[in-house]
Amino acid sequence: MLSSTFHLLVHAKYLIMWFMVASTILFSIVESNKEAPFPAMFVFGDSLIDPGNNNDLFTLAKADFYPNGIDFAMGVTGRYCNGGTLVDHLGNLLGLPLIPPFNNPNTRGSNILKGVNYASGAAGILWDTGLIYGDVFTMDEQIQNFRETLDELSRLLGNETQDFVGRSVFFICMGANDYINNYLHPLTRKDNKYTATAYVQLLIQEYRRQIKEIYDLGARKFLIAGIPALGCTPNQIGASSDSRGECVKSSNQLALQFNSHVQVLVQELNTTLAASSFLFWDTFQPLYSIISNYSLYGFKYPNKACCGGGRAKGQIICLPVLPLECHNRSEYIFWDPFHPTDAMNAIVSKDAYNLLLQSWDLSAL
Repeated sequence: MLSSTFHLLVHAKYLIMWFMVASTILFSIVESNKEAPFPAMFVFGDSLIDPGNNNDLFTLAKADFYPNGIDFAMGVTGRYCNGGTLVDHLGNLLGLPLIPPFNNPNTRGSNILKGVNYASGAAGILWDTGLIYGDVFTMDEQIQNFRETLDELSRLLGNETQDFVGRSVFFICMGANDYINNYLHPLTRKDNKYTATAYVQLLIQEYRRQIKEIYDLGARKFLIAGIPALGCTPNQIGASSDSRGECVKSSNQLALQFNSHVQVLVQELNTTLAASSFLFWDTFQPLYSIISNYSLYGFKYPNKACCGGGRAKGQIICLPVLPLECHNRSEYIFWDPFHPTDAMNAIVSKDAYNLLLQSWDLSAL
């Protein structure tokens, strides 16, 4: 009896010690977050910033195979890039570690205290965008996934959760697939059903609802990215009849139309949603400017993919069976038919960071 009691006391002692150590570690993580401009970054988007959320989904929209990740320290992760995504580089500039993918068993507990990335390749604002490839996390599903993270944060931080979420930055990059994989795609061809004006109005209506839902969940600081110059991707150039290899003006016009509406939406939300701060980041102009002046940035190939097949290497996605002839990836703006290289992401991420510096006093956050 005495022996049993002794063992119980020893066991209880170690449980208390373990709890004290775990609590100290958790407290130190939260405190260190408070010293950063933002304690965390929560990311919503598509394949431009997907860190591997599609890896375990039943979908063709995956990048969890070589040579993707050939220049990335972690190797193949599911990123549509030879190296780091835009979010990886932006997070580094903000002093944050790699933001983990939501759809990873390890993205639990203290691992979510720097943020979570919900982005999903082929996904869009509309519920049916990307479904031609199989399962994706749509924007609405990404918001639902954030709700799960909030529950976990509440267990970790208790009454501190609202303050933590309110001080974090929410980066949203959506809309490109609603055109590439929906409006303009030959299997859906919604351009036969909607005019360009009617379609962008549909997108903005849904986008407004979704962003407000994230706000209602406690988010207060938003960086909303526009969509890049769609017509300048190798996929669009390779499919066009223009033998000069120039950007497709009609596709770029759709991107510009969407971005102008998002900019107005951001102004509206800044006015109507209390204690919030919304920034619009124009991703179109940086990409278009770099493509137009590519040699000034050290690039040699402005509209040809590093990895892919077909004209401009834009008609077949980057696959292991294709020869990887671009040994110097930093000479390319595009890694594959749709996505920028690590070198390009490093450049444009500085544009987003500078926008944050100019718009928010990061030292006061």
